This record gives sequence, structure tokens and C-alpha cells, in this order.
Amino acid sequence: MKSNLKKCLSVILCLVFAISLFVNTSVVSEAKKDNLIVVLDAGHDTTHFGCHYENFEEGIANLYIAYYCKQELEKYYGVTVYMTRTGFTCPYGLDADSKADCLSARVNYAKSVNADVLISLHNDYDPDVDYSQNGSKVIIPNPNYKPECYVTGHDLGQSILTELVATGLNINNWKLCPNGTGLVTRDSESSTYPDGTARDYYALINKAKTSGFPCIIVEHAFCTNYSDRVNHLSTPEQYQELGVADATGIANYYGLTLK
Repeated sequence: MKSNLKKCLSVILCLVFAISLFVNTSVVSEAKKDNLIVVLDAGHDTTHFGCHYENFEEGIANLYIAYYCKQELEKYYGVTVYMTRTGFTCPYGLDADSKADCLSARVNYAKSVNADVLISLHNDYDPDVDYSQNGSKVIIPNPNYKPECYVTGHDLGQSILTELVATGLNINNWKLCPNGTGLVTRDSESSTYPDGTARDYYALINKAKTSGFPCIIVEHAFCTNYSDRVNHLSTPEQYQELGVADATGIANYYGLTLK
């Protein structure tokens, strides 16, 4: 049953991608140089697993959300949208022991298309299976090295969180970095940027910052929380709601207007 579901989802996603690719090609060819270039990263894949709990598989959910976000963003003027992956498997043909290489490849892809911002879409779980952990947070760049990345990450993250809360999700007070705002940073304990300040802990964020553009990680909901899972992570319609919320937050931050 699970295998058949994956096959069906794969066919649907391939068809959607084929259509969006055709549309996106025409957009790219006509895009002005000052167009906003957004790269959406559907976190994880079937090679580099995300969180699995009950019937929830993060890599599948993230891909759905990314497709719906892209579809919604392309309703606006002045934006070109790319995705780091469009299928279930590792987009760069890497094996299960190459997670770091896959993350680097995703950032390199964003750089190759001249990304203004890389937005990695995820869902969360509590490793201690603390069922009370729930809601949304956005992991943003720290203020070190290139503070403009922090400013963009903070304000863009806040705009997205505002829309996610409107879907009924709470703000998560992440126990690793509790601050009550849902906007969190995390520093590496051992690695530094060229100026000697602490690097960001997450590879996507620190590699993007080093490459010259901001990256944020959107954690939509907790699959280990019953309410989050049932009310936000159970159906394509719910994934669409999250993707539209992300897109609306992005559009609001950058001042995009609908076509």
C-alpha cells in the first residue's frame, strides 16, 4: 500500500513538475536581471532521511509544500522560482553517507542560478519524543560575518511565521534556543567564519552566507505532536495551505504584487 502510494505521488509530482518547468522556462527567458530569484529547498529525500513518525514521512511532505509554494509564488510579478529537488531521491545522485555533500550541492545549485535567497522547507520532530513540542519556527542566520544576511533572515522569517500562525499553528519555543519569538539562531561550537566569529551551526545557512546570499530554514510543524500532525501534516490540502502561507510571507516581505 505504502509503495503504491509513493508511486502515485511520484507520477503526480512528475506531471506537476513537467508543467511548472515549461512555465518556468518561459519566465526565465523573459526575466529581468533585477527579478527576485528564490530557490526553494525541499529538505531531505529518500536517500537522506528526515523525520519519520506514524505515517508521516518528512521528505514527501517537504516536497509537496515546496511545489505548492512555488505554484503560489509564480502568481506574482517579478519573481523567478527554482527548486533544489523535484523528486523523491537525492537530486545529486549521492549515497546515504553523503549528507554533507548533498547540502553543499543544494547551496551550489542556488548559487548557480544567482539566488537572492535560499529557503529550505522542513518539518520537525522532538528527538526525546516530547509530545508537547509543537508549532512553527524559522532558523535564521546569526549576526556574524555578513550581518545583512541576519537582517534579511529575521524579517523574512517573521513574515512567513505570521502567515503560518494564521493557519492555526503556534509559535514554537524551541528548547535548544528558547526565545519565544520562533526566530532562532544556532552557532557552531567549533567552527568560525573568515573574520573569526562563530559560524552558523547549520550547513545550508553557513554555506549560503559564505556564498553571498541568505538562507533560512522553515520548520512548519512537529510530526511528533498529534495536533500538528493531524491538522497540518496529513493531507495534500494541508500541505498546500502551508505552501501558500510560505509564499504569501515571501511575497509580503519582498513587496511582490499579484499578476
